[in-house]
Amino acid sequence: MTNCILDMPSYTYAVKAQRLLRARGYPCTIKRREKSSGSSCGFSLAVSRDCSQAAEVLDMYGIPYSIRNGGVTEDDKL
Repeated sequence: MTNCILDMPSYTYAVKAQRLLRARGYPCTIKRREKSSGSSCGFSLAVSRDCSQAAEVLDMYGIPYSIRNGGVTEDDKL
């Protein structure tokens, strides 16, 4: 079960965030977003743990992201 979706500014940042979080025990996967999402990048990171803790890790390492829908997920809309 996914707990939050983090929209990433680029595929490169999505991969960096995924590696960083996985190394710290956060199960996560990179997902391709629909073209109608309106963002410039088409990739998100689906994190299967507490969103606020994952965000703290990314903040510590300066990886940019935005939390979709305040951390609430709808897996079918990825």
